Amino acid sequence: MPSSGVLWCPPESATKIGSHEVTRRDNPTLGYRPAIDSYEIWNGKSWADRKEVLAWGAANQLVMRIKQTGTQAHEKWIQFNDIDHISSYDDICSVHLLSSEGQYQQHDTEHLIFGRVRGDIAQIAISPSKETYEYQRRFLTHGLRLDKTEISNDTDRTLAAHFENGSIAFYDTATESADIEPFARYRPEGVSRNKYSKLLSSSLVAVCTGEVHDTLSISKLTPDGVSPYRTIAADALDTDLTSLKSKVNISCIEPLNKHVLSGSPGEVFLTAWDDYTVRLHDLRSPKPSEVAYKDVSDLNPIYSLHAFGHNHFLAGAGGEAIVKIFDLRMCNTYNYLDAQTPKSRPHNPELKDQTAKTTNRIAPRNGFSLFLSNQPPPPFGQPPNRRQWEAYRGPIYTMSTPSPSSPTVYAGIVDGVVRLDFASTDDLTGPRKEWFEQNLDLRVNTGQEFSTDFNTSTLNLAGYERPDEDDLSTTSVLRRQREFWKTGPADAGLESGTGWDRRWEHLEEPGAWRRQDELVH
Repeated sequence: MPSSGVLWCPPESATKIGSHEVTRRDNPTLGYRPAIDSYEIWNGKSWADRKEVLAWGAANQLVMRIKQTGTQAHEKWIQFNDIDHISSYDDICSVHLLSSEGQYQQHDTEHLIFGRVRGDIAQIAISPSKETYEYQRRFLTHGLRLDKTEISNDTDRTLAAHFENGSIAFYDTATESADIEPFARYRPEGVSRNKYSKLLSSSLVAVCTGEVHDTLSISKLTPDGVSPYRTIAADALDTDLTSLKSKVNISCIEPLNKHVLSGSPGEVFLTAWDDYTVRLHDLRSPKPSEVAYKDVSDLNPIYSLHAFGHNHFLAGAGGEAIVKIFDLRMCNTYNYLDAQTPKSRPHNPELKDQTAKTTNRIAPRNGFSLFLSNQPPPPFGQPPNRRQWEAYRGPIYTMSTPSPSSPTVYAGIVDGVVRLDFASTDDLTGPRKEWFEQNLDLRVNTGQEFSTDFNTSTLNLAGYERPDEDDLSTTSVLRRQREFWKTGPADAGLESGTGWDRRWEHLEEPGAWRRQDELVH
């Protein structure tokens, strides 16, 4: 269970690189959606010698936080911008840190690829100590406006640029040219410009068509181009089609390339559908989906999916600032060996799922849904207004984890980033609490002092345990966190019996919060 949440924003002392005397050419009415990336490496002789880098696009600026722990401990914040006259088309919509890779690991240089909505995609090197930057390569888009970029995490590092007109361009990041042309382009037929697409691996790409009979189209990517490979149809799923809209929508996709069940990169992945359900797919199986996950207490669409560790994934809701925690370990989980394609299956380049609807769907364990409600910080140099004192109730747009073993998740909300740390009570209060405080940056409030520094303020979280999808009688009860100084010996004694750390308030009696029968129509 998450033990700490911190709202991140760059301090006023952040180092500014590039141009920061800007003139705005429009008046945006909505906040920015942060594109986030992060990594961590161990760069010393002890486990404590760790470097963590977080980067996100804050409108036209790139924000970076570099923290070194151990013998050479230090922290530095950077704000980068190189545009004098800005508009919403200059917003950064994608960020990919490269310095965790061997060829880009340098003592005082951060390498990254970032893209702006207007269509600029570039690789840049930033020196925090010298306060300088250098453009190294540009990925040519020929004037197309950019929706997002993705980079595969397998051996062949392919960059995919998804454009607002629905087309996708693929680039080889190993090319040493200063100006890089795409080696392949893909424009799905009959797909509208606002449909979701995802790079599953360097050899697989998925596109939502919006149609019932071929909802998800998966294609093979080779140096010779893009060719059809597989389709997944909504009318073959284990669901009542009336729960889906006339134009079926998939809002996000997350590959599970690091999971123990995965095979070749891109074969196992999660999808979020507009019936508020997340489904797990295995391309080695003839079935359209293997497992379904759903929070019946919340009917917000899913805006983001994120694989967390080796056994969990997180789903960011489109409203109420909800992050849903799901466990991939099930009592009767499918065996990936049973998901192998039968020998008689033809090698059709466009194989469509004609499988009948699954009747014995696997029921995952119930999980926990978490509210990231907080009071956002006012802009630098401006007094807080009424809106800024209201708790956040918006979407969770993006999520990032520094490494598969990291207990930290960075969640992108409107105009900011929230850091979540998952740690046990022993981590927070045990004999090695100083080690966890330094390395996990938990910033736990163990005293009555109150910090007005938004950059270091810890959130008191709240959430609810989800009932079973078919259980309409169980009431979801809201749990809240409190400061450590408000807990006592009795709370510590309850930890072993309940499994909840002492900051989570004990529930004496069941109480109503959301009635399930009121949510089902």
